[in-house]
Amino acid sequence: MRHMRVCIITLMKMRCAIMLLLALICSCQSTQELNSTEAQSLVVLLAHPDDETWVSGTLAKLADRGVRVFPVYATSGDAGRDHSGQGLSGAELARVREKEAIAASSILGLEAPMFLRFPDGKLANFYHQLIEIFESIVSQKNPIAVMSFIRGGITDNRDHKTVNKLVAGEFNENSIYFALSDTRADILSRSVERFGLGYPIAVPVDDSEISIRVDVSSYARRRVSAMSIYTSQFSPTMISAFSDFVERSTVEELVILDGVELPSNLLYLLNL
Repeated sequence: MRHMRVCIITLMKMRCAIMLLLALICSCQSTQELNSTEAQSLVVLLAHPDDETWVSGTLAKLADRGVRVFPVYATSGDAGRDHSGQGLSGAELARVREKEAIAASSILGLEAPMFLRFPDGKLANFYHQLIEIFESIVSQKNPIAVMSFIRGGITDNRDHKTVNKLVAGEFNENSIYFALSDTRADILSRSVERFGLGYPIAVPVDDSEISIRVDVSSYARRRVSAMSIYTSQFSPTMISAFSDFVERSTVEELVILDGVELPSNLLYLLNL
């Protein structure tokens, strides 16, 4: 009997040791999978400096977790309007907007922006050249995913829609799109109206189309700080309205189209 009890105790100890070993192995595998993002990148194709504002919390969150986030601006916004009161236009405005984008990217922890400097408002005329250059960037960076505007470009801007068309047509197999749902568009409208402004969202998407709602509640201050850098594009009143919006909407929304399978570790980080 005594010998049997010793055998049973020994077997129980061995079982516990095996379970502990398996747990350690699983833990190591999970850690390695997460740490692998340190060498991985995300390329974000945008139309203009400041477009990252739509998804700035998500980009900062990924950067904080080791993903190298590369913002690529197809234009430098030379056809835009100057809201700083300096009367900037054309190439001068584009230079200022590039400097603002560099500073905003630094606040968000992103990599140095890439500026392709196609004419603002005319991207569709340079579609094939844009494809060629962006394909080269993607080949060089070898990202785990490519991100851009959802169809319609949120505001119906022609350049927003062109970069969406490019990503959807050439990189759809590993693409992810940032969007604004009907619910969040309504929250934004109420925020800007509260400050006497009008900023209708021309092309929101149905709430049911959203694949991931990224919790960016802890990034509110950085999101506002990054936006505030763009003094050429956003008045103090607009920045206050955006601050109100990020307090009321603590998520950012992403769409993954049917058939697209993104790396599990990227999805894990987005859902943290």
